[in-house]
Amino acid sequence: MKAALYARFSSDLQRATSIEDQFRNCRKRAELEGWAVVTTYADAAMSGTDANRPQYRAMLEAAARREFDALIVDDLSRLTRDAVECERVIRRLEFIGVRIIATSDGYDSTSKARKVHRGFKGLMNEIFLDDLRERVHRGLTGQAQKHFWCGGRPYGYRLKPVLDPTRLDVYGQPGRIGTVLEIDSEQAAIVREIFARFVDGASCLAISRELNDRGVPSPGSTWKRKTRRCGGWMASAIRVILKNPLYCGRMRWNVSQFVRDPDSGKYKRRRRPQADWVENREESLRIISDELFERAQSRTRASADNDKRLKSGGKARYLLSGLLVCKVCKAHYVIADARSYAGSGHWRGGACSNDIRVRRDAIERVILGGIYRDLLEPERVARMANEMRAAYAERMRAVAARAADLPRELQELDARIMRLRERLKAGDPDLTPDELQAAIDRAEAKRRQVFDVQPTERENARVLAMLPRTAELYREQIEQGLGGDPAASAKARTILREMLGEITLSPGEGGSLWAEYAIQPAALLMGAGAGTSGRGDRI
Repeated sequence: MKAALYARFSSDLQRATSIEDQFRNCRKRAELEGWAVVTTYADAAMSGTDANRPQYRAMLEAAARREFDALIVDDLSRLTRDAVECERVIRRLEFIGVRIIATSDGYDSTSKARKVHRGFKGLMNEIFLDDLRERVHRGLTGQAQKHFWCGGRPYGYRLKPVLDPTRLDVYGQPGRIGTVLEIDSEQAAIVREIFARFVDGASCLAISRELNDRGVPSPGSTWKRKTRRCGGWMASAIRVILKNPLYCGRMRWNVSQFVRDPDSGKYKRRRRPQADWVENREESLRIISDELFERAQSRTRASADNDKRLKSGGKARYLLSGLLVCKVCKAHYVIADARSYAGSGHWRGGACSNDIRVRRDAIERVILGGIYRDLLEPERVARMANEMRAAYAERMRAVAARAADLPRELQELDARIMRLRERLKAGDPDLTPDELQAAIDRAEAKRRQVFDVQPTERENARVLAMLPRTAELYREQIEQGLGGDPAASAKARTILREMLGEITLSPGEGGSLWAEYAIQPAALLMGAGAGTSGRGDRI
């Protein structure tokens, strides 16, 4: 059997060698079983509640392609700490036929008690996260009440550690008991300028463009993010600064919380009751006057749009919304007016040099023309079906060659299971009852695998017949999504995301814009067919 290993640790504060330690335990189990480790996946400093970890997603895609037969993890919490995601992904892997082994907590997807085991472990993992969240929140509340800073790195200030010489750490150095803010004079001057320009009538967009034209470093230019939206000022950053009372010397903590949406997996911000807030007045942190701050808030309220539809997040309406990405700054292309897309990195502040817009009908014609021509075209679908039939015939010849050995292999497995059961009944000086039962479960799982080795011709014919009909349905749903109906567009976008993934737009010579994407024929039937490389299409 071919085995894959997956490892993960949660925080930048943990040791990177944790990955190596997990892989060492997993390799021991693979050697014990006699399996060949063909690939490894590892996500460093990523929470187990996040289902969009790059290596985690890559592992699931490889499993769908049957690149390995068994997945070994150190324990189930490395796979995920979300009980719902844990059940969902394990069921998917079991359906594909991948065996899951967790070395530390003893989970084996071939065990009869696997559902109880993973249900209990999933509950324990979620309780662990809840307890950890409560302990961290309790500690931060105490720090905020002592006038320490508990937030991130606000623009206009530097973080300064507070050391206690009477408390020494394990290295004999003064221990850090908290963090305070101190004003950064250069950034504070920019904050004053932002408030003054806004009160004088300049828009957030105009202010961000002015700062970018002067080359002023943006708030996130020094942050150590793995991915960033763009490198310059955005209008949204100006709005955040204008609404922050910290610049008047008013520190607030526990104003809001982030709650995970169970459907999208994204975190949404919710305001806490004002009675839960921790507020402190620190005049040493004042950058602007109360009068200037109130004038800015007055203008913000006057220009605010009270339409409730705008408060719940924008709903993508058009077919390619959310799929187009600028190659220069990695920001999304968004609808800029009724007819065209524009890069948000340039349009919302001029932080990106890519100022090329593209008509919505033009880019839809080019991208969808490639889909119809290269993927949904009937002759291509027929060729894919023929290739799958040839691959199936080759597989059946291999199965037939092995069929002569099946009776003997089944007899050997039956004899081995009987011997193990006798040892379990009589007692064994070398192995515990749990170890013997695990060996019996493995042998029975192997017997089921051997017994079910031959798929039926009828099932194969049913699956192959799905290809042309699937292509036809996809074409119909994409055409419905062109009309601008949000529900139809959402369905069509899901199809295009599977077929194309991310569509990268880059500026070319003579004001041209080039689209790069990879067409995936396997989208017609997940786990069947092979991907082909895409090409750039001039728009």
